[in-house]
Amino acid sequence: MRTPAWWKDYKRLSYVDIHWFAIWIVIYVTFLSLDIFFPNFWGSALIKYIGIFLCIVYANQKYHNDYTLQLALLFTFLADTILVWTPYALAGVYVFCFAQFMHLTRLTKLPQISLCIYAGGLSLFFALCIANGMNPIYAVATVYGLQLICNLVMSVKNWRANSKHFRTRCAFYGFIAFLCCDICVALRFMALDGALPGELIPTVSFLVWVFYYPSQVLISNSSTMEPSTSRRRIAKSARIR
Repeated sequence: MRTPAWWKDYKRLSYVDIHWFAIWIVIYVTFLSLDIFFPNFWGSALIKYIGIFLCIVYANQKYHNDYTLQLALLFTFLADTILVWTPYALAGVYVFCFAQFMHLTRLTKLPQISLCIYAGGLSLFFALCIANGMNPIYAVATVYGLQLICNLVMSVKNWRANSKHFRTRCAFYGFIAFLCCDICVALRFMALDGALPGELIPTVSFLVWVFYYPSQVLISNSSTMEPSTSRRRIAKSARIR
């Protein structure tokens, strides 16, 4: 009988990996339970916020030299800060665009200077939309959505090229979950706008975080570089020999 890939990955987990996995599960189960039984409790938002921050901490420890991944997660955390704790949804989506671009940069191996070019282009596009009377939230959301689809396509391509690799699978499933989350966000916005029945709002609002938090945990494990811990073990073994 063929051994499942997930079981092989599990057997390779270190004590630290298992520790982090337990933290993610506790956070996930806790805020989902709060959302079900105490839907308006402020503590749920705080736990979610801490969970997203811990993804940055994890990536910094596990993939210390993957600055692009860390920067993408940092932009994600800043966007969540804006969206969760302020009423400035447009600014939050704008920052999310940079998070998606950093993911696209690392998945496609774009040069770092491309971030400056992207920032200028996005700002110019944003200004032109406002000047032409277009609702800026739709314009920025379109850019964001196209980047997310590009990232999903690239993660599928990398996964097909190396389907047995743990980190390519994390990227593949992570961006699928990310897309599912944003579909729920779009449905919620349409319900709030009256295009869909308002009865959908509680359900899709709940599903947003059902998909979003796992997506960030998976993506924080999707580095294109080898784990820093592995290199330290190799160096230690070499010194012992």
